[in-house]
Amino acid sequence: MKKRIICVLATSVLLSSFSSIASAKEWSTLSNPQWTQSTKDEFLDVKNDIHLATDQKLVYLHMQDEKTYTKIWNYDTLNAVDPDTGKTKWIFPFFKEGIGYLTTEYPFMYGKNGTTYAYFESNRLLYSINAKGKQNWMIELPEQQHPDAVWNNPVHLMKDGTLLYIVPKSTKTGNETTIVYGYNKNGKQIFKKLISGHVEKVTDTYVIVQNQSVSFNYFKSDVYNTAMKRLYRYEFPKGATTDIGYTTVWDDGTVLFRADLPKTGNRLIAISPQGKVLWTREVPGNAEIREVGNYYIVYVDKTVSLYDSKGFVAKHAFDHIDDEVPIYPSARMTDDHKIWLDLVIEQYVLDPKDMSVIQNFKLNNEDTKIMQYDNNIVYTLDESKNKVSKYQLK
Repeated sequence: MKKRIICVLATSVLLSSFSSIASAKEWSTLSNPQWTQSTKDEFLDVKNDIHLATDQKLVYLHMQDEKTYTKIWNYDTLNAVDPDTGKTKWIFPFFKEGIGYLTTEYPFMYGKNGTTYAYFESNRLLYSINAKGKQNWMIELPEQQHPDAVWNNPVHLMKDGTLLYIVPKSTKTGNETTIVYGYNKNGKQIFKKLISGHVEKVTDTYVIVQNQSVSFNYFKSDVYNTAMKRLYRYEFPKGATTDIGYTTVWDDGTVLFRADLPKTGNRLIAISPQGKVLWTREVPGNAEIREVGNYYIVYVDKTVSLYDSKGFVAKHAFDHIDDEVPIYPSARMTDDHKIWLDLVIEQYVLDPKDMSVIQNFKLNNEDTKIMQYDNNIVYTLDESKNKVSKYQLK
């Protein structure tokens, strides 16, 4: 009887394992799109920038045009599309007499109420466009004193609706300073603060600043809220090295600093929203670390390992990945609580419980990128044809 029970259990486990593997769907091509949007001109770009404004039943696309006002210069547009039919609801052109033709490689910023914020670095103009395609306001932002010190979009939309504008003032090592301007939803400046250090990372709730000694052997990080009130300071052990730009932040406010410590080597240091050290964990020095909701992933040697606050959860090995292709993964939690993992040459939907593959995308078209995946719906960008397509997977 015991043998029979063991056999039944073993068979059950095997069938469960086989079912998990068999249920994974692989996509080399996507056919029969639900709809397609295009600029219809090879010289007019569709930017890799999309937003699903679910409450407004709109899809926002960042595109270009030249035909409405001029046939000489390209300018950016915000296109609002019906998510079911793909029909254009409205188009807002970023072109104005006396100002010029505005274009940017920065993605637009999107508020919960359907408001879009667009920053154009050449003119330092910040626009606010409402969900009906009308301009709320446009303001000119202060001059960037050291534009080379700003690597990413200097404008950030915070979770509470505050807009922050980051302007490095002093770039002298060991004596860096930064001015942070705050604006409300009406485009009115509500504060201007000078802080010590260089802003290395901005999330939707935190501004994380790095201060360092001239000799680079002493680092400290200041964590600010959206009103630029300092919440706490973390001082790394003397002799530690770090790049706070690689800091990860969980949805619950936990900050994960990565540092090479003098005695214990490469580690993650978890700091609570109150500024207390929760734990430290060893990580491989050559690993890529990314936050995913209230998890983080470690990518090293073709393997992705998932961790939460308690420790290791599960891992998945991608043995077929080409060693010669540098992989800098990106990851996020989808609306249906799955992990979207982009390994550049392939994309995956993974189950966070065991890291098993649910969907695998390896499209046989180098010009096609997946812009968005959620709930079995995929939006792709074909860069060669400047078109966006929506697919409902079955």
